[in-house]
Amino acid sequence: MTAVDTALRVLLWSTTDGGAGAGPPPPEGELTDPQQLAVPPADVSAAVVRLAAQSAARLRLDALASGERRPVGAGALLLAAAVGGRAQALLAAETVRAVPPARSLWDVLAHHAVVAPALAHIGDRTLAGRLRAASPLTALLDRPDPVGESDAELLLEDVLLTHHQGRRLITTVYCEAPASPAQALWRGRLLDQLRMSERELVIDVYEAALLRHTAAHLALIRRARVGLTAPPDLAAARPVASWWAALARLERSHRPLLRARSGIGKEYLAGVRLYRQVERLEARGGSPA
Repeated sequence: MTAVDTALRVLLWSTTDGGAGAGPPPPEGELTDPQQLAVPPADVSAAVVRLAAQSAARLRLDALASGERRPVGAGALLLAAAVGGRAQALLAAETVRAVPPARSLWDVLAHHAVVAPALAHIGDRTLAGRLRAASPLTALLDRPDPVGESDAELLLEDVLLTHHQGRRLITTVYCEAPASPAQALWRGRLLDQLRMSERELVIDVYEAALLRHTAAHLALIRRARVGLTAPPDLAAARPVASWWAALARLERSHRPLLRARSGIGKEYLAGVRLYRQVERLEARGGSPA
């Protein structure tokens, strides 16, 4: 089995099982004859194009992507080979290093379609970090490897925020209760960065969170507050508090805007209180007194 064969199997998995968000792990294979990845057969190139189009439809970015005239590059194929060859961690990591930057929105979509569903099945942290760094949309929607932060931010500012479909995607994804502390810190930081330039979008995110995911958010807040008894566990509470930072600051500076939103009820105050409690504890060096 060659690297191209391995990559094609992973591409098909990304289109079916991986794209569905459940099911078996991505298939594994060899990474022999990797030079063939540079000039793949026509059917393999077509599979990458189909995957990118499917990713656009799934994320409801089809109208935004329709304006992209640059073709899909070789990056998604290399990423698929690395995912399939993950048992050979060093060789797989070298394969990811050969991935060129995503130059078109089709590249961005194809990279995400391969990397996002595969990450849960990558046991090697170095390989997982490199995969994440090679997929700016995965980094933006989940959380980035440190080297991928700037690419994720540029994708947000230069592409997604320029189109209503991109803005809707950010609202839909970011309103969910964070799945990990790292994700909470990343999303909280971006929401706070956008608080001045994209205030309405930020409020949209919090309103959607309170309408669609109230119970999940309140559960995270309760767990964080339990940990703030003496001695307070700031490390555990800080990520959850960070997610609410932008809303807490808007509550101070633009309270009428929040009150004008029918979906923002009194539940948001629990998040604001958590943020302020953590803020006070940090100012005191972690002491509750």
